[in-house]
Amino acid sequence: MYPIRSDRRQQGVTLMELMLVVGLSLIIVLAAGALFNSVDRSYKLGAQKVVGSHEASHLATVISRRARVASEFLVYDVGDPTIEVDQGNGLALLDTDGAIMYRFEWDALNATLADSTGVRVTSMSLQNLQFRVDPVTLSTLHFSYQTVDAMGDMVTIQSAATRRNSG
Repeated sequence: MYPIRSDRRQQGVTLMELMLVVGLSLIIVLAAGALFNSVDRSYKLGAQKVVGSHEASHLATVISRRARVASEFLVYDVGDPTIEVDQGNGLALLDTDGAIMYRFEWDALNATLADSTGVRVTSMSLQNLQFRVDPVTLSTLHFSYQTVDAMGDMVTIQSAATRRNSG
């Protein structure tokens, strides 16, 4: 009987070795792809949060800067800007003579805040925008709105502005 082993060197790879290498390579590629997708998703989510935070800050700054120079605030509902209300979605900033210097109005059709000229104040989508004058400190204006965050959840943002002039 002949021995099973031969003294000749083996050349090439067996089918089993080739399948093992291909399988391990596939697992590594899939793991790298999953890691890339996870990092990419985290980056995009973080970028959306930064943009949303920047937009909210910008909106508060625009309203605060305009409100500081007003002598009076007039809060109204956009449907009827002639009637003053305690809480509404329109705001008129008045000068010392009682004339309207500037308006902010929630545009429900475009879900945004528009200024006196109808131009959007912010690019983010807003819901339930409300202005109200503080009943104790009449020189302070409170405003709140809701917007969708990076996760798709509705978030309420509140801020305030105080006027410097007292008419």
